[in-house]
Amino acid sequence: MTEKLPHLNIIDSRFLELDALRGLAAIMVVLFHFTINSNGMLLGWEFNYGVTGVDIFFMISGFVIFLTISRVKRWPDFVVSRFARLYPAFWCCMFLTAVVTMYFEPELVSVKRILANLTMASIFFGQENMDQSYWTLLVELVFYFWILVLLILGKIKSIVNVGLAFMVLVVLFHAFSAYYTSFHEFATRKIELLNHFPLFFSGILFYLVRNGNQVRRNSLLILASLLAACFMHYQGGRAQYHVTPAEHYMILIIFHIVFAFAIFGKMGFLNKAPLLFLGKISYCLYLIHQYIGLRLLALLTDSWQINIYTALVITIAVVVLIAYLVNTFVEIPANMFIRNWYKHRNQKRSHAGPSEIAV
Repeated sequence: MTEKLPHLNIIDSRFLELDALRGLAAIMVVLFHFTINSNGMLLGWEFNYGVTGVDIFFMISGFVIFLTISRVKRWPDFVVSRFARLYPAFWCCMFLTAVVTMYFEPELVSVKRILANLTMASIFFGQENMDQSYWTLLVELVFYFWILVLLILGKIKSIVNVGLAFMVLVVLFHAFSAYYTSFHEFATRKIELLNHFPLFFSGILFYLVRNGNQVRRNSLLILASLLAACFMHYQGGRAQYHVTPAEHYMILIIFHIVFAFAIFGKMGFLNKAPLLFLGKISYCLYLIHQYIGLRLLALLTDSWQINIYTALVITIAVVVLIAYLVNTFVEIPANMFIRNWYKHRNQKRSHAGPSEIAV
């Protein structure tokens, strides 16, 4: 890839179709967690397909990473932008979850576990996530680290070649896992990007195709990435426990088709207020919904004997409200505060124009 890093001209502030897809993915994951196991027995059905909602999140992350890169001047700008975007909301939701856990299961809360969770990489410290949904955050974090290394080395313009090489290595790593079973299990548990990288790579390639960068080559690579993502079904991802390979393959194909339509503005019918609202709060909703939501559902159905459907509506409303409050009073203000602090710090140091930091 020798071309200049492209800008997506049609996106000056938000890409509405991607926001809508985020909202759709968020509600898929919420419904999945709220309708399986004991709740599924009460409902008489389970929304197993919701487990694949994280696949959309990973594809979107690969796509929007270029929006971040195109607006930063130096690699520290990238680090600050990602920190401001991820950590304040995460810390708030993690502490709220810890408080609820302390009430229901105090034996599960310890200073060591909380400190480990503060890093967003608790597995590296031998501690469980405060909420089991947090496993995807480390996948994102490792992906951002991969991007950071390319930025520091000045290789971001070679991201397609590097990404293709990495994807091939990942596929080979899984294909020959029988020769190093223990190491394979250890690596895929500690670095779960190894199980999902093709989805991020698809997002990167979709960005380049949308901007007319070597469309034929990158389109073929999207197909290769899709095939690699299908191959990954049994390689550590959560979907293997809830949907069949054929179902997952079909869903991944649909996601790639929908994504293609969305980035070319053919999914405008998704740009409705409810989905855009859910897209706006999707990060906070994802962070807050599982443990707190399941505890509330159990309280409503077991202790108060409320009908499961009524309890489901109440629980979704509560976690959406909490997510909205965290987004409004923590995520957005903290993001702006950190960006402004960093901008003014750079101004004082260089007496030049402010560094541009992406959201």
